Amino acid sequence: MGCGISCLVCCIGSAACSLCCSCCPSSRSSVMGRATYVLVLLIGCILSAVLLSPVVEDAFLKIPGLCDKIADWVGGDETCDSIRNGTTDFFSYFGVYRICFSLASFYFVLVLLMINVKSSKDCRSGVQNGFWLFKLLFLIGVLVASFFIPPGPFGKAMTGIGMAGGFLFILIQLLLLVDFAHSWAESWVSKAEDNKAWYYMMLTASFLCYAVVLAALVLFAVFFTDGEGCSLNKFFIGFNFSLCVIISVLAIIPKIQEANPRSGILQSAVVSLYVMYLTWSALSDEPYTGDDVNCFINSTTTSDPFGGSQIGSTVFGLVLMFVLVIYSSVRMSTNSQLDKLSFNPSSKEDAQASSGGSDDAEGGKVWDDETDTVAYNYSFFHFMFMLASLYIMVTLTSWYSPQKQSGILSYSKNMASVWVKMSSTWICVLIYVWTLVAPIVLPDRDFGYTS
Repeated sequence: MGCGISCLVCCIGSAACSLCCSCCPSSRSSVMGRATYVLVLLIGCILSAVLLSPVVEDAFLKIPGLCDKIADWVGGDETCDSIRNGTTDFFSYFGVYRICFSLASFYFVLVLLMINVKSSKDCRSGVQNGFWLFKLLFLIGVLVASFFIPPGPFGKAMTGIGMAGGFLFILIQLLLLVDFAHSWAESWVSKAEDNKAWYYMMLTASFLCYAVVLAALVLFAVFFTDGEGCSLNKFFIGFNFSLCVIISVLAIIPKIQEANPRSGILQSAVVSLYVMYLTWSALSDEPYTGDDVNCFINSTTTSDPFGGSQIGSTVFGLVLMFVLVIYSSVRMSTNSQLDKLSFNPSSKEDAQASSGGSDDAEGGKVWDDETDTVAYNYSFFHFMFMLASLYIMVTLTSWYSPQKQSGILSYSKNMASVWVKMSSTWICVLIYVWTLVAPIVLPDRDFGYTS
């Protein structure tokens, strides 16, 4: 058992800690550092989801004396009975607020501490990839202290801060998606100049994307609309599909292709597919109203739309959300993506070629690969994780209406989630349209497009 604990410490600790054992495979310090921060965020996400479970709340309230102490601490007209009846929300969204507040504070401190770190020769680099005992103790201390913050102003402040951070995180995600669409198309166009087979691959990929878009349109009409009502759903479906048609036409307009020769249907197909995916996700998040005419056909089969099979879909949704959050956070912190955000297309990709180590390091060794330059921007990495913490917080607590949160099984079943996702589709389209028309509107600016 002692060896197992030693292996765990070695695998998540600093480079110096790796000298104590050879249980873990050799790895770069930049990779191990990011992996550990991901693990911290994962644990925070799991704890937040657990606090939304009524089972956990009931278990806490069975602790002798705890319920009365919470009622005295909350103050006002609250009693132990009102807490048990779920009117205080201490264990639901306020608990999630406190966990994500602690995570966001932890990453915010690191944002400030890691500003302008250029290589591992900077003494602050050791804090980034090491000193895990002290960092975890700091995080736990902030977490414990956060539960002593009185509710009221704290809840209102965290709602506002969380929404701002969540929207900014979504915006960066959308920028990443549009950049991915352009990068994919530009890569295949370059290859097609030497091998015509890549043109057919581009056409095939575009055709498949548009086929899924058309299939989604039909399925939406069948499953999310009704002949007598559902006017809002009909608007969402019709309007978003119209946007897909518009951007597909814009992408092949001669004037736009003259300004950006690599603009084409592959980018618009990818963006259209994502728009329809978000449309489906938003429509699926509509809460069950119990009306005779229900706009989600699956909800008409039972009076309890959040039972049974909802557990599987909830777990899948949480896992998918976390994976996408981590991918966006890690991807956007790389030097190349950060340079694109700052409109500097001439910067190079992560400087792994100039690393100060070798892949032939002994097993269990975590070697320094950032002696010349860091593999990613430390400060922006933590900034993205701070935003990710806020995004997870507002996603789990119904965005601007946390008081309506009714448990983990329905964490996304609310109109707040619907409107956030729908607005995201429109922002995504606007960003993509801007990438098409920007070279025309600003002809003297270099956008990195080549003929």
